[in-house]
Amino acid sequence: MLSRSFLRVFQCLILLAMLCLAAMDAQAQFDKLRKKIPGLGSSSEVENILKQMDGARAKSAYARITLSLADDIIRRQALRNTAKKSTQGQIEKDQEEIKALDKSIAEKRKLLAELGKQSNGGKYDDKTSQEVEKQVEADEKQQAEKRAMVEQEIADKQKREKELSEKDRENYGKLARLLYGAARQEQDAIETARDVKPRAESAAANTRNSPGSLLSTQPKKLEQGLKGVSEILAEGPQHLATLTAVANHLAKIGGVDLTDSKFQAKVVTDEDEIPTDW
Repeated sequence: MLSRSFLRVFQCLILLAMLCLAAMDAQAQFDKLRKKIPGLGSSSEVENILKQMDGARAKSAYARITLSLADDIIRRQALRNTAKKSTQGQIEKDQEEIKALDKSIAEKRKLLAELGKQSNGGKYDDKTSQEVEKQVEADEKQQAEKRAMVEQEIADKQKREKELSEKDRENYGKLARLLYGAARQEQDAIETARDVKPRAESAAANTRNSPGSLLSTQPKKLEQGLKGVSEILAEGPQHLATLTAVANHLAKIGGVDLTDSKFQAKVVTDEDEIPTDW
């Protein structure tokens, strides 16, 4: 009786050992398969592509928000300057718009600092992306009117630059530096987008056709990233041209030489570094 019990225990142990070996072999086979399937494994080429696309999208968003923030600041300044010459009704309307601009500027300062951090780390999170889209959508509704007022204010300042106070010159110079840094971010984003897009398209096609894609969220991330880099390639050059032009105009007003070899483009990561308190 004792020998039978011992035999059963021995058989159970043998079976357990065989199951463990089978599980280990299955895991090893899956690991090999994972390395071959795009979208699986943190060390895959797909992870690399996603990081590059995230970095490009964050940099381009940084550039967009910087230009939008500068437009808000200059527009607010224009409204303050015209308030003295306006009727009472117009003054009240302008004051309401100035309050709205104050709120917009405060929001964009925080967003810009966060984008500065994310553009350096290559991680563009969904919450920040949604906030950028909301701000861009709001700007597009009044883009024509906004840019016309900003361009007029810049032209007026250039005509009367000798009359500006030292503080005003300093503020315009700081804003020019901020825009110059944003232009460099946009340029980097365009170059990265050109490089990574064909590789991302290939990876997306391979991942869609892979049975392992059902186990991964990367197909969706690849599609989102591709949409983002396509927008950068389509709209980035115009954004870059506008950023560069505005930066150069403000640099002239502020007496800043952006072509100086000693001058280094800076990406802000702290909202206190952003010049908005005029």
